[in-house]
Formats: sequence, C-alpha cells, structure tokens
Amino acid sequence: MVRYALGTTNQAKRKAVELATGMEPICLSVPSGVADQPLSEDETIRGAIHRAKQALAQVPEATIGLGLEGGLTYDDVYTEMWYLISICAAWDGQQLSIGKGLAFPIPFHIGERVKKEQIELRTVIDELAGMEGSNQRGGAYGLLTNNRIVRANVFCEAVIAALTPFHSSFYQPK
Repeated sequence: MVRYALGTTNQAKRKAVELATGMEPICLSVPSGVADQPLSEDETIRGAIHRAKQALAQVPEATIGLGLEGGLTYDDVYTEMWYLISICAAWDGQQLSIGKGLAFPIPFHIGERVKKEQIELRTVIDELAGMEGSNQRGGAYGLLTNNRIVRANVFCEAVIAALTPFHSSFYQPK
C-alpha cells in the first residue's frame, strides 16, 4: 500500500493530497530551505523538492514524500504581472516528479508589496480579508475569485500531476 508523507501541516495542502489520492497523508512540518515567500518559479520548485525529500526521510513507513510550495513569479516578458503558483514535488527515494497547479495572476500592487516589504502573500491576503490563517483555507485564490477557486483545489491538481509518473503504466523507468 502506498503511504504519503507530506512536508507540511497546512490544512489546505493536507486537503489537497486527500482530494488527489483519496488517502490521508502523514503530515509533518519540515523547512522548505528557501525564503518564506518564494519569489520565482525556480525557488518555489526548490522549496517543494526540499520538503518532499525531508518528509520521506523523516517518515520511514512512507513510500512517497510530497512537498507543496506556493510562490510568486513575475512575468517580465509578456504581461508584466505577478502570478501565484502552486508546485508539488513527489519523491520516492529514486525518482523525482514535479507537478504544477494553476498560474494565477494577482494584482500588481500586491506582488510588489510582498517583494518590497519581504512579507508573505498570506499577510497581505489576511489584511484584505480581515481574517487570520487565510492560507489554511481558500487563500489568495479564494479571496480574489469569491471562492470559485480555492487553494486546496489548485494544489490538488499539482499533486495529481506530480504523482502521475508513479502510478501510470505509460511511464517507463529510465
């Protein structure tokens, strides 16, 4: 039986894994090894990989470690906009796979404030929503779309994408 170790205790990310796999992951808090608020796709991917590898290393009964990382990236080529991205890394000790969720445009002033003040996006979203812990629920996606898109669903797609090579007969081992 496959067991998943998830490198976070964040409730929205736990729910994403449950939605994607139909199973409850073993959750533990591990550092991402990157900034609290990654500001590039590369940094976000590195954080997800670090979490996946640490989770698997710390949970011996798990078969796959998962790292979910949210980040911002700026498109300076086409749109000159900030995008919220969701990345999942899956690691079984030998094979690494990366899944990406929706790249979602956020208001320019929010991205610039996060960058300038070196704060997490959740700080700004909590202020705008008048609440605490928005990242445990719908997050920026929920606030900006009136809950038509929520964080767990976006991360769910990233988890499914990252796990596909481990469970699909179409993928051949290297």
